[in-house]
Amino acid sequence: MNYKTIVVHVDAAPVALARIRLAIDLAQRAGAHLVGAASTGVSRFVTPNMIAGADVRFAARCAALHAEAAEALRTFERLAREAGLDAAETRLVDDDVDGGMAMQARYCDLAVVGQSGGAPAPDRRDDLPEYLFLTSARPVLVVPHVHRDWRLDGAALVAWDGSVEAIRAVTGALPLLRAARGVTVVGFGTAGERPDDGDPCAHLAAWLARHGVAARAGRRAEPGDVGEALLSAAADMDADLLVMGGYGHARYRELLLGGVTATVLRALTLPVVLAH
Repeated sequence: MNYKTIVVHVDAAPVALARIRLAIDLAQRAGAHLVGAASTGVSRFVTPNMIAGADVRFAARCAALHAEAAEALRTFERLAREAGLDAAETRLVDDDVDGGMAMQARYCDLAVVGQSGGAPAPDRRDDLPEYLFLTSARPVLVVPHVHRDWRLDGAALVAWDGSVEAIRAVTGALPLLRAARGVTVVGFGTAGERPDDGDPCAHLAAWLARHGVAARAGRRAEPGDVGEALLSAAADMDADLLVMGGYGHARYRELLLGGVTATVLRALTLPVVLAH
């Protein structure tokens, strides 16, 4: 799999600059078309006639949201131009951030978004990464708010539990994993395992090697908070990328206890690829 079309969420938050630069770098390396998408937060069901006939304060608010999104797209255009990226376009989307980005992601191979907890979206929602990997059927690259220019050729960590979500995440991250200088597979959970199956991490490392990924099997994560263990392992190896399925445990445990995904997204310190 190669990325041919990538969409990056563009907004007015200062942390968006690192996210946009990472998406530009990825598009250049992959020879991909990059879409910069900014949502106004104005519902797609609100027509121009409705705005014109509404209270003047509502119309002014809509105009301000449009202006903010348009300015963010101009910043995206400037960064793409400075980087020499020709295959780029902008899309101003009249919709809430979640719905607008989910629609754009349908026609892309990868969606690049920021970590939750930054500047609030125009519609005050703050769950874009979670919403996208659950609803878009596309891999999602979540960039943390830590101010840093992220590398695409650094070390990568793959969290492996044999689940469908993990399989989809690894498959969707193959172009990124090929670019990594080395990939370590860390196992946790028991999904799909039997005593005579051998080492699941070694099996995945061998599969990755046949896809041109320099991978090795690492140790299994210790029992306990798997999310914290993954982030700790990523920090120990100075990783620049984490790849994991959208849910580390059964869905009912995720709802009750928070789960691996919630832990990682809350305390994220490096880009992570998620899929569901």
